[in-house]
Amino acid sequence: MENILTVSRLQKIRQAPLFEPVSFSLGRGEGLGVYGRNGCGKTTLLDMIAGLVKPDAGEFNRAGRLGYVMQLDGFQNALSCRDNLRLEAALCGLTGQAAKQRVLACAEQCDILSFWRKPFSRCSTGMRARTAIAAALLPEPELLLLDEAFSGLDQESYASVKKIILEKKQAGAALILVSHVWEDFTDLCETALTLPDANRRPI
Repeated sequence: MENILTVSRLQKIRQAPLFEPVSFSLGRGEGLGVYGRNGCGKTTLLDMIAGLVKPDAGEFNRAGRLGYVMQLDGFQNALSCRDNLRLEAALCGLTGQAAKQRVLACAEQCDILSFWRKPFSRCSTGMRARTAIAAALLPEPELLLLDEAFSGLDQESYASVKKIILEKKQAGAALILVSHVWEDFTDLCETALTLPDANRRPI
């Protein structure tokens, strides 16, 4: 199986190492959960893999397109969900009719058309989560990074968001899901990495 991501002894040091050296690989359609308490370095690990933070030790090799659902989504509150997605599409390098078609396809996939003209500031937590996933799907990612994607969701929204992510995984995308709730990994991740001790085990 072709590896989408290979990580070798990756580490970030802030006065002291945040976690033990991390090593793993992910192939197409594989999921890895990253588990641990608040402040243990889960988001930092994703930021390193996304290229937003420079590692202090180790290395990684990433192939294919990347989608990242961040805790701080960076959307413009004054804009509608649709216009936020159009802005995200432009940042992905999509223009013209191709951008419009891709935004519409992702909005349909994430079931946000019923509210996508609504200002983002007036959206519920579930609406915000689905919009964030739609934005991450715009570049048709082969690796999907998800940072606390289920945080604060009610039961209905939780099931909806999980279904979207599972469909993407079943279509061949690799994913890394960060959470401090072990149950979030069910059906999405074959293995989990526990920080800060960097122990990986099957689920």
